[in-house]
Amino acid sequence: MRSVPLLPILCRFFIPLGFLALGSCGNFVKLGKDLKLIEREYRISGIIDNADQFQCPLKAAVVEWDPVENKVFSGDRLDLPKGGAFMFIVKSPLNQHVFAFADTNRNDKYDEREPLWIHRDSKGTPTPVALGPDKRIGRISGNLSSSETIPPKLAEAIKRMIAGRDLDQVISHQGIHFAIGEIADLDNPRFAATRGDEGLWSPVQSAIQKGLGIYFLDAYDPAKTPVIFIHGAAGSPQDWRFAMEHLDKSRYQAWFFVYPSGIRLTNVADALNHGVENLHDRLGFKRLHVVAHSMGGLVSRDFVTRNVIDGGNRYIHTFITYSSPWGGHEAAAMGVKFAPEVVPSWRDMQKGSEFLDHLFDKRLKGLVKHHLFYSHHAKRSPILPPENDGTVSVASQTRKEARADAVEVLGFDETHVSILSAKESLMAGKRVLDAAR
Repeated sequence: MRSVPLLPILCRFFIPLGFLALGSCGNFVKLGKDLKLIEREYRISGIIDNADQFQCPLKAAVVEWDPVENKVFSGDRLDLPKGGAFMFIVKSPLNQHVFAFADTNRNDKYDEREPLWIHRDSKGTPTPVALGPDKRIGRISGNLSSSETIPPKLAEAIKRMIAGRDLDQVISHQGIHFAIGEIADLDNPRFAATRGDEGLWSPVQSAIQKGLGIYFLDAYDPAKTPVIFIHGAAGSPQDWRFAMEHLDKSRYQAWFFVYPSGIRLTNVADALNHGVENLHDRLGFKRLHVVAHSMGGLVSRDFVTRNVIDGGNRYIHTFITYSSPWGGHEAAAMGVKFAPEVVPSWRDMQKGSEFLDHLFDKRLKGLVKHHLFYSHHAKRSPILPPENDGTVSVASQTRKEARADAVEVLGFDETHVSILSAKESLMAGKRVLDAAR
């Protein structure tokens, strides 16, 4: 019996869910390189809480500093966006010291008496971020202060490391721009549709090169309720362009969340929740509506649960999802089982995953109004059941637990993609938002 190459068959099967951007199995090679960053390295995320008080550029830095030898082995630096959030990827869990400063004289370096923050322990001693085999992500925060100073030994060690070289030559360039409330232009190349493919197959490199976070289409207006749009697997803000452009701008303002869809969904939901909570602390909005497509619905459900139930917040009012695979996807399970490299988010998307099994442990009904919209314009598929939308099965979109926790379940004779621009489905979303208070 003649053997059939498995990889080309898998490639053809993954295309429906955007699992194989451009239909090229060469993407698995890129994924393999990217996974090494996820598996072997560590992440430090933080926020400067009083960042918005400064009109000058803000910088954050991480240095692997051994105070005993007084030597800096590696370092990185980031320009901080509005909101003061930052993230660094580091190779070693040891001796990672983090500081930030306000560049008041705009000379691109720290000078004495410029407002500074350095991560310290409870006794006030500069201390490395706690990282290790069981803690690969460290979270920190603080405030810039004019009374703070860099320890002289650290300043001396940094100076020796740089040794007159250009800073770009000595830093690792693995910092991640995390926007929280940055005003954006949808025509910016950062938000091109191709970015979605990159975010699936090279999630870490995509985040390093182009950033992630919550963006505004216009300056914040306290008189208008924000509506945040979340894309799905291999998606981009362009998926929501038509909907955002037709939003009732007399009542609402459009925000959108950009993330690399290849990373684990719990990590995405956690980042989204931290961003929204930060915006609420800074802006004090009274209402927020969440609108999500496809896998973005799973991310959003986890985020809303964290925010409302775990966090006790009450500003998320309405949750609208389009074509979300609440029960998982057949191609994800095949990818986990057979693919040469596994996209991390596939592990959460396969039926019976720990993520999906616990997604509905906590009920939103009575706290947040979930309107579940699904699509059912079927196409013949070698892996999907007959009732599907060309990408996701109807059974997955209408999972029993999802229906039970929704205030409305409504189907549309659209494909997985056309539901985002079809008049009837968009009018249903408009009806929900018009009725929201």
